[in-house]
This record gives sequence, C-alpha cells and structure tokens, in this order.
Amino acid sequence: MMERALELISEYGYLLVFFGTVIDQSGIPVFIVAGGIFVAAGLLGFLQVVSLSILALVVTDIPFIFIGRYLSGRLVGNYSTGKSVRWLKNFMIAGTAIFLKSPALFYLFSKVMIPVIGKYVPVFAGFSGSRKIRAILLFSLGDVIYALVFTIGGVYLGDIFIKHSRMLAILIALIFAVFYLLAARIYGKSIKSRMGKERSDYR
Repeated sequence: MMERALELISEYGYLLVFFGTVIDQSGIPVFIVAGGIFVAAGLLGFLQVVSLSILALVVTDIPFIFIGRYLSGRLVGNYSTGKSVRWLKNFMIAGTAIFLKSPALFYLFSKVMIPVIGKYVPVFAGFSGSRKIRAILLFSLGDVIYALVFTIGGVYLGDIFIKHSRMLAILIALIFAVFYLLAARIYGKSIKSRMGKERSDYR
C-alpha cells in the first residue's frame, strides 16, 4: 500500500502541486509545502516544484485582477444605500490604499509573511485601475519569493520528519494519548455530574 502511494506521488506529484495550488485559495500553501516534503523524500525535483508553484501562483493572480476590475465597474459610482454594497466598496478602497499605495517591499512582505492577505492583493490592483504591467511584475516577483520560501520550508520539514521519524511518531502518539485521557476524564466527570443531578431530581 505504501509503495503504491509513493509510486502515485512520483507519477502525479507535479500535477498535485500545480493544480492543488491553483484550486486552493485559502492562502495557506499546503501543496507547495507538500511539494517541498516530496523533494526531501526524493520523489520530486526541486526546480520543477518551484517552477510549477510559481506558474500556478501567477495563473491565479491574473483572474483576480479581472475580478477587481469587475468590482470596480460595479461599485465605483454606485451610491446604493445597501450596507453590503457600501461595506464592500469601502473595504476595496481601504485595501487599495494600504497595499498599492505602499512601498513595494511592504507588499512583498505581506505576500510572503501574511499569505492569507497577500493572495488577494491582485483584486485590489484590478479595483484601483492602476497599470497592470507593473502590478503583474510585482505580483510575479512576490510569487517567486513565496514559492521559494515555502518550498524550501517544506524541504527542511521533510528532512526533519525523515531524520526524526521515530521520535516524532512517539511524540505524536504521546500527545494523542494525553488529549484522549484529558477528554475521557472531562467526559467522565460530565456524565457523573449529570447522573448525580438526575438522581437528585428523582428524590
């Protein structure tokens, strides 16, 4: 079973990294980190994982720019009294001011260190109507840094798991055992208190 799983990762790992990164919009680079772990395990190549990760990130940035353009057309000049419309418009204006009127280094920092926020900055770029070439170049630079940081992080994480697999397995087992005992104790106390309350009600 394990050998079959390793064969599948070797065959389809690159597709998993690419399409997983495209589909995943949570801002948490699970598939890029997983790609780094696969590199550490010798199943995938480092350059291929980084290249596919960068391509996947750039591919997702471009549609977000057009989403921002669409929102700009819908919200700019829209004086509706609806709270949701006003909130969204104010949010887009505030986001545009923070990210796109700030120095490039601030954006790059948010892209790498706060990926949940940085992932959606292209929407603000589209909303602002700023020069798209400059925005795409800046986003691409951020994507390169982002892919490198989290792929390398995955490689180091994979090395740690491989080198200390037994110790980590024991540690994880102990953590689960502690949580299980605590949960059983809390659950047992709640059952006893409930039974005691029911007895007192019968009296």
